[in-house]
Amino acid sequence: MTHSVPRRTARRGRTLAALAAATAAAVALPSAQLTAHGGEPEPAAPAAAAAMTGGDAILNMFEWNWDSIAAECAGPLADSGYTYIQTSPPQEHILGGDATDGEAHAWYIHYQPVSYKLDSRLGSRSQFANMVTTCRDNGIGIIADAVINHMAAGAAETRTGWAGSPYSQFHYPEAGYGPNDFNSTGSDYCEIGDYTDRWEVQHCHLVGLNDLDTASPYVQDRIAEYLNDLVGLGVAGFRIDAAKHIDAGELGAILAKVDGDPYIVQEVIEGAGEPITGDEYTGNGDVHEFAYPVDLRSHINGSSEARHLPLLGADWGYVANAGTFVANHDTERGGQSMNYEWGRDYLLAEAFMLAHPFGTPSSYTGYRFSSFHEGPPLNGDDTVADVDCDAGVFTCLHRSPYLSGMAGFRAATAGTGVTDVWGEGDAFAFGRGSAGYAVFNASGGDVARTFDTSLPDGDYIDVISGDTVTVVDGAFTATVAAKTALAVYSGNTGGGDNGGGGDNGGDETGCIDVTVTAHTQWGQMVHLTGAPGELGSWNAPDGPELSPASYPRWTGTVDAPAGQTVEYKYTKVDENGAVVWESGENRTVTVPTEGCATVDDTWR
Repeated sequence: MTHSVPRRTARRGRTLAALAAATAAAVALPSAQLTAHGGEPEPAAPAAAAAMTGGDAILNMFEWNWDSIAAECAGPLADSGYTYIQTSPPQEHILGGDATDGEAHAWYIHYQPVSYKLDSRLGSRSQFANMVTTCRDNGIGIIADAVINHMAAGAAETRTGWAGSPYSQFHYPEAGYGPNDFNSTGSDYCEIGDYTDRWEVQHCHLVGLNDLDTASPYVQDRIAEYLNDLVGLGVAGFRIDAAKHIDAGELGAILAKVDGDPYIVQEVIEGAGEPITGDEYTGNGDVHEFAYPVDLRSHINGSSEARHLPLLGADWGYVANAGTFVANHDTERGGQSMNYEWGRDYLLAEAFMLAHPFGTPSSYTGYRFSSFHEGPPLNGDDTVADVDCDAGVFTCLHRSPYLSGMAGFRAATAGTGVTDVWGEGDAFAFGRGSAGYAVFNASGGDVARTFDTSLPDGDYIDVISGDTVTVVDGAFTATVAAKTALAVYSGNTGGGDNGGGGDNGGDETGCIDVTVTAHTQWGQMVHLTGAPGELGSWNAPDGPELSPASYPRWTGTVDAPAGQTVEYKYTKVDENGAVVWESGENRTVTVPTEGCATVDDTWR
């Protein structure tokens, strides 16, 4: 989540620098722990957190392990416009087998802390430290998801966490916590049921997670010790999970004990008729604005026209220090926002968020899932597998020019306001003074027109397509296809392929003659979707569309990297961008260096 326009507040309010467990209705869950760390290497010197500026952008890399994040920082992200990465919680958590019955190895186990040891299925302390250093060396700061409201849901019997730490209900010895360190124990035990009762929300237990007594100076010191451990490793900021369940003043007292000036963004989900609001927390830093993704969804593919979006801002009722986001791990599963299955609409929303100056944006990249609780792909030892963007499990959407390219647009246009606005129906455009200009077409048809800008005359490279845009007398003429965007800014020297992901292809182009038998509903088209950029980098609407001329046999000849074995699947995409994936494992085909490969498949 995100919320905030870069601005520095008093020591108590820092601005950017550098689970839902069993139920989606609950606000997020997680918590962490601390202890001695057994002699693993530390980075040479911690990095000081810098204040977030209007050009900064966060990438939330949900459930990416530490080694994979480090590799991405040294690779594709090094040349992107992203300046910060948000990680999943780094502390020790419960074992995957101790999740809710039938939900073994769920993603939400990271939000059930057992200790503050930096040892989890995402990696060890040394791997975490190496990630922080590698990313920092490539100009990217790390923001850690901090679970400090609660500890894991403990049982009567003693269990062990990921790193072997023992725990039971209200007993977490490796974190230094006993029954006196929690709210509502013994005969006073209560769980949150009435969100209109402030005391209950901040003193009872969230879906069974043991609520820490954050009014206690001792508990505050333990939490601050954990956060300072991370700061000492070079962490530049924190997302405070379940901040709504901590009194704003108590949270401020904890943050006042944290070294340096880390960026803070807080998860505060407001509800109708509830007394706790995000405005209470702005003194501590930014606050995630949960109405923002709802509004993006309704304007880009909903009941409201997209042309209104350039006017978006605090006047829409958003919290002043807004952390903005299109989706996060809770909302993409709970249906409160778009997710990767929305295809082009999702990409347009991400691109708009990065182009518009309101708030501190946090893009999202995660993995494909078929159920709310489904966790990431695991190795045989239950550690999270390294990310392979070609495999199609992790979405790797951040490699699209709609994300990484537009993060560069944001950096280049920092400090400028919205100018030269045009809008009609579900298409709109706006400038960022003389620094940049962006066009968004969320409609179902092409938009062809002349756009008036404040750009200096000359040739510009479209971030999205890589095409040249020529500005004459402050204007340019362009045709922007349905569900696509165009964005130019001064100094840009490259662009993407209108929505592909990373550089997954070879140097030579080959081809595949495709036939697939598939029955569709009215309005659906069949696409070939795969790992290479030519096949959409696993973003279904960007994969080549096949012809229904011989229905139900869909045919086409598509480009693919020559001399490589590529993975692919068939998808059905309707006129609104909704996607249906075929079942089963990824298909493969080897593309020859001469001539075309041939496939004749049946939808499954």
